[in-house]
Amino acid sequence: MEGIDWSYAISTLLIRFVGIFVVLGILQVVMQITGRVFAHLDARKDMEKGLTQEEAAAVAMALYLYERTD
Repeated sequence: MEGIDWSYAISTLLIRFVGIFVVLGILQVVMQITGRVFAHLDARKDMEKGLTQEEAAAVAMALYLYERTD
């Protein structure tokens, strides 16, 4: 009867466990970077329309509250 190599089994599970968190960390960083890029592009688009960020936020809040009351 052949025995189970527990060190190999545990090390592969540990590598997978750590690998998942590494991949999730990379995805989180990429999503944060793309979120900032899109926010910057959106702010630039609002500035071309003549709105400041404060005005755009006020309009967005008013639209949100208007839709919420329906």
